[in-house]
Amino acid sequence: MISVPSLVDGYRAVIRGQVQGLGFRPYVYRLARSLGVNGFVRNSVRGVVVVVQGRLASRFLKRLRSSPPPLAVIASFDISRVRTRTYPEFSIHPSNSERGAGVDVLPDLAVCRDCRREISNPRDRRYGYAFTNCTQCGPRYTIIERLPYDRPNTTMTDFRMCPRCQGEYADPDDRRHHAQPIACPDCGPKLTSLPASSELSALDAAAQSLLDGKVVAIKSLGGFQLACDATNDQSVRRLRRRKHRPAKPFALMCESVAVCRRFCRVSATAEATMRSVAAPVVLLPKSPRPTIRVADSIAPRNSRLGVMLPYTPLHLVLFDRLRRACGRPAVLVMTSANRTEDPIIADTGELAGALPGVYDLVLSHNRPIANRCDDSVAMTDSHGPLVLIRRARGYAPRPVPLGRLFHVKQPVLAVGGESKNTFALASQLSAYLSPHIGTVATAAGEQFWLETLARYTEWTGIRPQVVATDLHPDYASTRLAERLSRDLHLPLVRIQHHYAHILSVMAEHNLRGPVLGIAFDGTGYGADGAIWGGEILLADGLTKWLRVGHLGYLSLSNAGDEIADPRRVASEYLGQVGGKMGPGTRKSGGRSHNQGIKSAAGLTAARTSSVGRLFDAVAAITGACRVATFDGQAPAALEALADPSERGDWYTDGLLDLSVYPARLLPEPLLREVARETACGTAPARVAARFHNTLSAATIRLADALCAKYGVASVCLSGGSFQNSLLRRQVTVGLRSRGRAVYVNRLVPLNDGGIAYGQVAALACAQRPLASL
Repeated sequence: MISVPSLVDGYRAVIRGQVQGLGFRPYVYRLARSLGVNGFVRNSVRGVVVVVQGRLASRFLKRLRSSPPPLAVIASFDISRVRTRTYPEFSIHPSNSERGAGVDVLPDLAVCRDCRREISNPRDRRYGYAFTNCTQCGPRYTIIERLPYDRPNTTMTDFRMCPRCQGEYADPDDRRHHAQPIACPDCGPKLTSLPASSELSALDAAAQSLLDGKVVAIKSLGGFQLACDATNDQSVRRLRRRKHRPAKPFALMCESVAVCRRFCRVSATAEATMRSVAAPVVLLPKSPRPTIRVADSIAPRNSRLGVMLPYTPLHLVLFDRLRRACGRPAVLVMTSANRTEDPIIADTGELAGALPGVYDLVLSHNRPIANRCDDSVAMTDSHGPLVLIRRARGYAPRPVPLGRLFHVKQPVLAVGGESKNTFALASQLSAYLSPHIGTVATAAGEQFWLETLARYTEWTGIRPQVVATDLHPDYASTRLAERLSRDLHLPLVRIQHHYAHILSVMAEHNLRGPVLGIAFDGTGYGADGAIWGGEILLADGLTKWLRVGHLGYLSLSNAGDEIADPRRVASEYLGQVGGKMGPGTRKSGGRSHNQGIKSAAGLTAARTSSVGRLFDAVAAITGACRVATFDGQAPAALEALADPSERGDWYTDGLLDLSVYPARLLPEPLLREVARETACGTAPARVAARFHNTLSAATIRLADALCAKYGVASVCLSGGSFQNSLLRRQVTVGLRSRGRAVYVNRLVPLNDGGIAYGQVAALACAQRPLASL
C-alpha cells in the first residue's frame, strides 16, 4: 500500500528584489527558528521562495516583510495560501535553477567592520588575509556569472572550501552562513606578484615598490588599478607620462577619514558616503592648511581631490604594510588601469598587452573577474545631499526606481549618450542602469557594452520591445542603437539630449509637471540641427516639451567636440562679440580644426548655445585653462580659480532678452565684460568669480520670469555643467529664495551618465495615451 503524505495549510511567499548575497536565507532561518515555525527557504532565479507552516506562520511573514535584513531591498513580497506536506523543522533548501527573473544582483560591498577586525587581529585565522568576506561584505556583481547566486555560479567555483570554512558556511548562527565567496588562507584565492620576488611576499614586494616611488598595477574587485605614492611628485609625474594623461585628476586612497582630513575638508555627509557600503571616490575640497602634502600634480588647477577609503581587504592589508614599513600613514594614487577611452582592464594577460611600460610591478591574484566595474565617483555639498558623477562599483547593478508616473509598460532598452555612457534596461517601475561604460566609439568599449547588456538581459529577464537613443545622427551610440533595432526587429525612438536630462530628474522625483528644466552642458544635438547646451525647457512629463529659453547662439567650428580647445573657442567667440584677446590667448595652432560640423541634412552648421563652451572661452581669457586634454578641464579650472569672497557681478538686465521666443540669455555682454576686466588688470580670480555670479544671477532671473509666465513652481537642474558646485549652489539657493522648488539628480549622474535613465522616462511618457516626444 502506497502511503500518501499528509497535507497541511501553510503559506508560500516569493520575495523579489535585492535578496540574494546578503545573508537573507540565514536571516529567514533564524527568524523562523525563533518563532517555532516550520518549512523551508531557498534561492531561485525568480527570487527567494519561503514555504512556512505553523501557528505563528502569519506573524513570521509580517515580521519578515516589515523587518528584512539591513542590506535587502524588497521589490515585491507575494504571499499565497497553499496546501503543503508537513515539515518537521525549518531548513534552507538547495537553490532552484528554473528559468525566470525576479532577483536583483547585488553590487560589490565594501569590507565590513567585523571583517576589518578579523583582518587586523593576529589571533584570528584570517589575520592579514586579502580575500576575507562575509554575508555583509565582499564581491558580488564582479564574481557572478549566472543566477541563482550560489558559489558554483560564481568565479569562486574552483576554490573548494576547507573543513573550517565549510563549518562556518553550514552554521546558521555564523555570519558566514551561506556566504558564497567565503574563503580563508587555507582554501581561498592567493596573491602573486609579477615579476615574482625570491625574498619578499607579493604584498611586501608591492609595498616596497610603492615606497621606492614605483608604479604598481593592483588587481582589485572590478579590474586593475594603477597605484603610486601620492606624496611623491616624481612618482605621480612618471605615471602621468607613462599613461599619457597630462592633467586629468587622479583618484586617491588613504587608510582612514582621519588621514583624509589632514589634506582635505570632510563634511559629515562626505564622511558617511566614504564609509558607506558603496565606498565611492568622493570629491572633497582641498584643505587650506594640509598636514600631509600630496603632490600638486594629482589634480592641477582643481579645487577638489577625489578620495576613497580602502574598500577591500587587499587594500587594507597593503596600507597596513606601508604604515609598518615607513612609520606613517600612506596616501596612494589609485586610478583605473586602462588605455585612453577603453574599459578598465580585468585580466592579467590583457594588462601586459594594453599598458606596456606603464607599471613596474603587478600585484595580482587568482580569483577571476566575471564583470569589470570601475570605481564610482560622488560629490557632496554643504547645501545638499550626494550628487553622483559616475555610477559604477557599489551602486550598479542595483536598479534605479522610476516614479510611479513613469511606469514602463513596454520593456525598454535605452542606449544612452555618447560620452560617460551607461545603458538602461527598464520594465514596470525599475530601470537597471549599467555600470559606467565610458564610450562605445572604440572596439573595446562597444564589446564591453554588448557583454554587459548580455549579462543584464539574462539576469533581469527583460526582453526589450523598443530601443531608445540620442537624437544626434553621428554618435557611435546612435549607430549601435540603429544596428540593434535592425537586428532585433524593434522600433527605434530618438530622444532629444536635453529633454532626456530633464526627464531624468522628473522620473527620480516623480514629478508630474509642468516643470521648468534647466539643462546646461557641453554639447547635445538640438531639434534645429544646432549644438545645444544652455537650454531651458518647459516639460510636463506627460505630453510634450517646449524650448522656452536658451543661451544665445554663437558660431563655433567643431562645436560638437567633446573636448574643445579653450583658446580657439575664446578667439572665435571674441571675434564675434567685439572683445580682444589678451596675450597668451591667441588661437591655438597646435591642432587642425574643421570649418564646422555637419547637421543631419549634411549642411555646415556652427551655431551653439553651449554653456560648457562658454566656460571654455572664459577659462582661456582669464588664464584659468588655455589647453584642455580632457572633458570638463577648463570649467573645473575656472571654478577652482574663482575667489569665494568675491560677491560682485555685472549688471544682468542687459543679459536677458524676454521679448523673443524662445527667451535668450545673451553671451555677448558676458564675454565682453570678461575680456574688458581681464585687459584692465582685474585679478583673474575676481573675474572668474564675477562670471560665475553673473551667469547664475542671469539664469535665476530668466528662470523665475519663465516660471511666472507659464505658471510653474518647480525647476529641475541637470547636465554636466551643474557638476560645477558653485554654479549649482548659486542657482539652487537663488531660485529657492524666490519660492521655487528645485530638484537635482541624486540617484543617477547629472552628466551624460544619466541620459539612459532619462531616455527610459521619455519612453514611459510615450507609452501613455496621446503622449508624444
